[in-house]
Amino acid sequence: MGNFIKDHQSVIKTSFYGVFFCIVFTSIVLKYRFTRKKDCVILSIIYSKKGGIIMKDQWQFANSPLMYMVCSVGIILVLFQGTYLLRRALKATKEMNMDKKRIKKGIVTAAVSSIGPALGICGSILALIVTLGAPVTALRMSVIGGTNYETMAANFGAKAMGSELATTMDPTVYANALWTPALGVMGWLIFMIIFGHKMESVNHILTGGRKALLPAVSVGAMLGAFAYFCVDNLSKVNTNPKVTFATVFGFIIMFICQKLGKKYAWLKDWGLTFAMFIGAIASQLIF
Repeated sequence: MGNFIKDHQSVIKTSFYGVFFCIVFTSIVLKYRFTRKKDCVILSIIYSKKGGIIMKDQWQFANSPLMYMVCSVGIILVLFQGTYLLRRALKATKEMNMDKKRIKKGIVTAAVSSIGPALGICGSILALIVTLGAPVTALRMSVIGGTNYETMAANFGAKAMGSELATTMDPTVYANALWTPALGVMGWLIFMIIFGHKMESVNHILTGGRKALLPAVSVGAMLGAFAYFCVDNLSKVNTNPKVTFATVFGFIIMFICQKLGKKYAWLKDWGLTFAMFIGAIASQLIF
């Protein structure tokens, strides 16, 4: 397990360098395209042949071949990281002589449970595509996958330039909107590089040396995260009742799935996905 954690830390380092490379290379690309004489671009202004001044929007950069090339580097890096860690995890299960049936069940449960959250961000992805472009959206969703953070951070970057995240932005505003979410994730990457290898010691302290308690700590952390979001949604009963109702109805569906799961085992795996979608659909139909 210690070797696995060290391997994980090395992959995090690789990711950090990859993200840093993508940021630097993107900056070079944007600077090159801003100042390229062939396009007559100076900062974000193009001087037309008739002598007029036309403000260019972000799409000359957002959907350019160079942007696709740069973003593909980060996506390939994420695919490599996921594949490498999965192989190392499977190798670790063999070294620990874990039950193959439990391993298979864990993989299937994790895969099925990820369907709901993955499909749940489709609407937000479309919003990012029409503002930041398809390649940047694909990169950000591959690296982080949190549309709320990406949209919020990109909007902060645009607001810092006196604008808003929109379908038409000045290239300088667009560049600033890209920098903000990219730099915002550096904090936890650096934290993992410095303290990632210490997590085994932290687990030892939390469990008092009793490894049997480690699953309980993990479950507690998961329940705490879900409780935080649920309480926040329930508190919006007056301002946004749709969110509150979706949360309550999702809880009911999850409870039913867990009860019926004793007879139909597959329902336990699909419970989270059903709860998210049925809760959201029911909320939209009622309100």
